[in-house]
Amino acid sequence: MSQKIYFDESGFTGNNLLSPNQEFFSYSSVATNDDEAKDFVEYLIKKYSIQNSELKGRQLVKSSKGRKAISEIMRKFRGRIKISLSNKKYALASKFFEYIFEPCISEQSSMFYDINFHRFIANILYIELATRGAGAEEILLEFESLMRSDEEVNLENIFSSSTHPENSPILVQIREFAENKKSSIKQELDSLADNGLDKWILDLTDSSLFTLLAAWGQEYEQLTAICDDAKPLHHDQQLYKVMINREDKKYLSIAGDDHPITFNLSGSIKLVASKTYHGIQLADTIAAASIFAITNNSDKHALKWRKYISEIIVPGSLFPDINYIDLSELEAQRNAVLLQELHSRSKEGIPLLEGMHEYIQFIGQQLMYNSIIMNA
Repeated sequence: MSQKIYFDESGFTGNNLLSPNQEFFSYSSVATNDDEAKDFVEYLIKKYSIQNSELKGRQLVKSSKGRKAISEIMRKFRGRIKISLSNKKYALASKFFEYIFEPCISEQSSMFYDINFHRFIANILYIELATRGAGAEEILLEFESLMRSDEEVNLENIFSSSTHPENSPILVQIREFAENKKSSIKQELDSLADNGLDKWILDLTDSSLFTLLAAWGQEYEQLTAICDDAKPLHHDQQLYKVMINREDKKYLSIAGDDHPITFNLSGSIKLVASKTYHGIQLADTIAAASIFAITNNSDKHALKWRKYISEIIVPGSLFPDINYIDLSELEAQRNAVLLQELHSRSKEGIPLLEGMHEYIQFIGQQLMYNSIIMNA
C-alpha cells in the first residue's frame, strides 16, 4: 500500500537566494493520511481557537498559543516528519561551484567531490560574504543575475564587478578561474537554456522535494506525494515521472557517503491547495517552525524544536561548516593548493585534468610528510 506524504515550504524567494528578508528555506514533509490529518487539524483549531479554520505556520509561530499547537504537532507525528533545511546564502555558494567549477571538471568531477573540494569552495565564498570580504557579495550577486537571465549568456566580462583592490587572494583565484574558463561555463549554461531548465535553476524547492522523497523511499515501498501548489514544481516533472512504479534502489557515493537517488511513486506529483488538504497545513506549520527554531535563541518552544530538528533533517540540507576551510587541517590545505593549481592551469591554458589524480595524491603526501616533520 502506498504511503501518502504531504509537503510544503517556508522561506520561498525563488531564484533570489540573497534576499535579505529571509535567510533560510525549509521544505517539510509529513507521513499521514487524509482522515488523520483532518481530525488532528480540526482538533487543534478548536482547542487553540485558531482563526480562518486553517493552520498557517507563519501566523502560529507569532503567539504563545500557536507555538503550543505546533509542539503538539511535533509530538503527534514524531518519527513521521522529515525536513530539508538550508541557509540560502550558502546554498547559492554551493550552486556557484556546481555551475562555475563543475562544467570545467565534469569528466572527473567525482574525484573533486570525494575530497570535499566543492565544500571548500562553497564555504570560502560563504565566509567571504558573511565577513563582508571585498568583492564576495558582488561575485555572488553577479552569479545570481547570470543564472536568472533570460537573455543569451554573455560571459565576456564575467564577475568584473567583484574586482576590488582589497580582494582576498583566494577570491581573486576563484574569479580569474571563471574568467579563464568562460567558454566551458558558457557551454554549460547554454545547454541549460536549450533544455528549458534555467527558469528555476537556483530555487531550492525541487531539489528539496527530491531529497525528501529519496529519504522516505528508504522507509516505504511506495509513496504518494502531495505537494502545496508551487510554481517551480509546475516547470518540469519528468524526473519524478521516471520514478513511478520504480522498485530498484540506486545510490550515489559522494565523499564516502551513499545517497539514495531513486524511490517508488504511485503516480505523478499531486499539486494541491492547502485550504482543502490538512496534511499540507501540517507540513506548512512544521516548515515555518523549523525556521523559527533556528533563528530564535530565547523562546522555550524554539529551543525545544531545535533539538528535534537534528532528528528530522535529511542529508542534502545546506549549511556552512568552517571545518572545511580550517587551514590547520590537511584536507583544507590540500584543497587550497588544488585551487591554486587549477587557477594556474586555467591561466596558462594547460588541461585541467591532465595527471590530476596523481597530482592530488602528491599534494596529500607532501602535506602529510611536512606535518609529520613539523610535529616531530
